[in-house]
Amino acid sequence: MRLQRSGLGLAAVAAVCGVAGGIASWAVLGADGSDGAGAPVQQQRENHVEPAVVTARTADVSSVLTMEGQVVKESGHYTARAVVAPAHLYRFIETPPTAKVKIVDGPEPFTCTDVTVGADPADPAGEVLLTCAVPADVKVFAGLPLKVAVRTGHAADAVTVPVSALSGTTGTAHVTVVGADGRPERREVTVGVVNGVAAQVTKGLAVGEKVQDPVADALTGQGDIG
Repeated sequence: MRLQRSGLGLAAVAAVCGVAGGIASWAVLGADGSDGAGAPVQQQRENHVEPAVVTARTADVSSVLTMEGQVVKESGHYTARAVVAPAHLYRFIETPPTAKVKIVDGPEPFTCTDVTVGADPADPAGEVLLTCAVPADVKVFAGLPLKVAVRTGHAADAVTVPVSALSGTTGTAHVTVVGADGRPERREVTVGVVNGVAAQVTKGLAVGEKVQDPVADALTGQGDIG
């Protein structure tokens, strides 16, 4: 067996060990260049992502969802209809009162009212539809393709962090808070509005606190603090 110095940064080692200053980390290697578990150390280095430290800040967060659909005629009235992907249902913090619709190769975008989001009663698979009423003064035809955009949530002056700093993007999640002494702390938070880049944290984190980004991978344990 032989010893090889690992590529772990000194700051990261100090944070894990709880000691400041120049601490070296050493890995015990087998004759084949692997660690005790048989994993090549070079591969571990390539897969490792050193997290940055970001600060929770105050910002407005809006979640806008865009979908493709078509015009449908029901009971003499035209409606815009789009299928909502199951994963996008998490985005609906509230049902929006209006939506913006653009008919492909048609008139300019218009506001669609009476928005509903719910399961299609005619679909045994339980497909979820978003529908809204097309204004009577907008000329459309059944079957026309369209794009519809809705704001599924909005939070003003919210505590926000990057989405990548969270272990999940709906309900309860975890962040890794970095204290003033550099020690990491895994903490539970509650997630609000998410726009794909930033996320509102409604509970568990204050403006000015620092968190690791990206958060430790809950499946692989990479960067996990235990």
